[in-house]
Amino acid sequence: MFKKSTLAILIGATISLVGCGSNDKTEIRLPQAPTSEFTNVIDRTGNPTYLRDYDSYSNLKYNALTDNGAWHGHLLPEDAAGYGAFGGIMQVTQEYAHFMSGQTFDKLTLTDKVSGQTYDLSDAEAKIYSIPGALVQVLDLDDIHVQMVLRFVTDRSSLVETLITNKTDRDMNLALEWDGELVKYALSTRKDQTVAQYYPDYKRRISTIENGIKINFSEMKDNWAIRNDRDAEFRITRSLPTKTFTNETSFSSTAEMSLPAEQTSAVYTAYSNLHNAKEVQSESLKLQDVLANPTQYMEASKARWDGYLANGLINKEATADQARVAVKAMETLNGNWRSAAGDIEQATVTPSVTARWFSGNLTWPWDSWKQAYAMAHFNPDVAMDNIRTVFQEQVQADDKIRPQDKGYLLDVLTYTKPVSRGGAGSENWNERNTKPSLAAWSVMEVYHALVNQFDRPEDAQKFIDEMYPKLVAYHDWWLSNRDHNQNGVPEYGAAVDPAHNTEEGVMYVWVETRDPNFTTIIPAEDIIEQNGNSYKVKGMASYNKILDEVDYMTIHVGAQEAAGWESGMDNAARFGFIYNIHNMNSQAEDISNPDKNVDQLGRYAASAYGFDNSIKLEGEEWVYSNTSAENLAKLDLAKKDWEVRFAENRTNNNAADGELLGFSMLQESVDQASYMYSDNKYLAEMAKLVSDGVEGKDRAQEFLNGAEKIKTYINQCMFDESTGFFYDIHLNVAEDGTTPAPLANGCAGLPIVERGKGPEGWSPLFNGAATQEHADKVIAVMRDQDEFNTPDKFQGTGVPLPTASQTNPAYGKDVYWRGRVWLDQVYFGFRAMENYGYKEEAIAMANELFNNAEGMTGDMPIRENYNPETGAVQGASNFSWSAAHLYMMYNGFFKN
Repeated sequence: MFKKSTLAILIGATISLVGCGSNDKTEIRLPQAPTSEFTNVIDRTGNPTYLRDYDSYSNLKYNALTDNGAWHGHLLPEDAAGYGAFGGIMQVTQEYAHFMSGQTFDKLTLTDKVSGQTYDLSDAEAKIYSIPGALVQVLDLDDIHVQMVLRFVTDRSSLVETLITNKTDRDMNLALEWDGELVKYALSTRKDQTVAQYYPDYKRRISTIENGIKINFSEMKDNWAIRNDRDAEFRITRSLPTKTFTNETSFSSTAEMSLPAEQTSAVYTAYSNLHNAKEVQSESLKLQDVLANPTQYMEASKARWDGYLANGLINKEATADQARVAVKAMETLNGNWRSAAGDIEQATVTPSVTARWFSGNLTWPWDSWKQAYAMAHFNPDVAMDNIRTVFQEQVQADDKIRPQDKGYLLDVLTYTKPVSRGGAGSENWNERNTKPSLAAWSVMEVYHALVNQFDRPEDAQKFIDEMYPKLVAYHDWWLSNRDHNQNGVPEYGAAVDPAHNTEEGVMYVWVETRDPNFTTIIPAEDIIEQNGNSYKVKGMASYNKILDEVDYMTIHVGAQEAAGWESGMDNAARFGFIYNIHNMNSQAEDISNPDKNVDQLGRYAASAYGFDNSIKLEGEEWVYSNTSAENLAKLDLAKKDWEVRFAENRTNNNAADGELLGFSMLQESVDQASYMYSDNKYLAEMAKLVSDGVEGKDRAQEFLNGAEKIKTYINQCMFDESTGFFYDIHLNVAEDGTTPAPLANGCAGLPIVERGKGPEGWSPLFNGAATQEHADKVIAVMRDQDEFNTPDKFQGTGVPLPTASQTNPAYGKDVYWRGRVWLDQVYFGFRAMENYGYKEEAIAMANELFNNAEGMTGDMPIRENYNPETGAVQGASNFSWSAAHLYMMYNGFFKN
């Protein structure tokens, strides 16, 4: 028999006598399980079968609880087979997440060595549930009562408290056994392939450590699903002495516990996901204290969540459903919080721990501004760190790759930097573009929350003193590197990058064409690569010739792709993205029966120019039936409406021999203009607040002047009276297609009405830049059931404010940024309506969102976007910026 550990804590059960004549009996008062009015806000149950157990959107199928910045999560058991374990473990590696084990991993079984009775917890009467910050199992058998509570106690470890009560009047000598096996199969879309077959280099190995086990992995890189170093470990450590037997991917551990009659004893188990040997060493020291003082750590974790809820749930006017969604949002945001690791020096918040491309500690600016704005009200320290992470790699004047981009913020930061920046490599790092300038909006919200809600004025002052010069540098970068016509209204564009330009700094495109005159039109020296009908063509002049003279099928412009990303609305209609007949062919599952609605360009050409868009099947491809020159000329006119021109931004007023700074779309975006209006206002406010001596403090009036100038410009140049809506505007260009020349009224060009309406049209209202007259007209469009008010048109299922109006030629209810409902734009729309006197109407729309969006008030996770007509969930699960804006609705919108 092992010597009994002092950490097998004996808890005296309270005995009370219940008298009733001759039927007097003893009642055992059992441990009190933690409860909450917010139970099972998110479905935390699941039994992973595959390492990559995905849904149809490549999300991990189940929603593990993760917290406190830790790099792993746990599931509740799906059914009775998993009672006694939180074994469905999600492991977060450097840039991805996957499931390590199923529900029976590390399952507890009890045997009384005195009576020989074995207690299988699968037979227990069970209460299985989650509450904010914890998972709970209450398992009751005739002789034994087991209560298990899991909480996160460090930024690398979770801790399970297991309280075992002997309900009998005899002493027990219990043998505790935990066993389990790592998931066997690799991928839910290839059900018969084992992990060893699909990832032969992964080589998972379980071995024994003192009072526990460790799981080691070989180095995994460049496979787009798992990324870890060779010294990464997952550890399980117990508070009792254990004996363990392992067999590569399975184990069995045993311990002993003396449990007197009608008494309760505790055992604690810690789970730690560790990136490298250094973390193994440091966390082992922490766990010595954790396991010496487990109740202290469990209480601290509970207190931490009590604080989140106390600070975050302050809207007394909210309904129960609204409060429940707010808690779901808080759980989501805290679940996507990752603590400092790798090259990222402080905490950050990722878009979604469960989404394949949004996990690890991947950090985007656009997401971070929104996340921090919401978290400022319940977790302000993480909010500040999230913003700091974005600015950690802000480009400096001596940058080794892009010194011309001083002040620039990179689009995606990752666990380690790419080799080009002296790091260990990365699969998702991106510096091709940045994101819109809502940074000052976010920083000021954190500042005000620290001062007014948390009574931390000194921390607030330090934060804005720290951030203000960085925000000013970011602001100045937009005007120096993305304002081609230098009128103070920057464009979206793309950075100097191999994905956009040659080593010599010349932009290139890929064009697919069968035009027999192509090689005559385009100079041979500009065709740098050919693959069948696809050509890689360099030079702005040749790109413009392709647009003007070539009969092309498809064209891919790396700079256009990056410009879409830079806007945060990746493939929005206003950036020239629209499906055509070639997309219809490529997307058809059955070529004999394609979805003809996919040919949006053909339909637009028919409506706008009288094009005959009837089609016929030739071999394995659908083509237009009427190929007369007259008819195809109408299609060419339609294509021109969706073509995007670019210009090189250079120093010395864009002199031909100036240094290349990047590329601008030759259109000014109304949302970016509106964000710059707000950026100027917030920077002016901040300039007055920052301490003396902070660089740029004297620029307040400059920023105020800039705001007024942009406000005037937005209303004068970006509003179309005939349709009552705001739009991006074309930069008016000379015949060479590159040189902007302003119109007589000072506007850079005319509104791009032909590409339809999108949520950018209410950005001036959200930011407070619109006149009341213009706002009234925009809101009338927003409330039109044939435009954006889909709940009125699709009664009982519609979700309001899609990312393209239903009249937009490129609208599709399933298209990423041309139809799906994104909750940031919805929130901006609600606030836009409220700002101009339409709060009641906005509340009515918001209620439709809560009523019709699938799973919103139930236990489904918050999603990236929603179908505007059916309310169906789409995209990433557990999505941070959706959660952030739902919390904002609760916290500041659903109030009188």
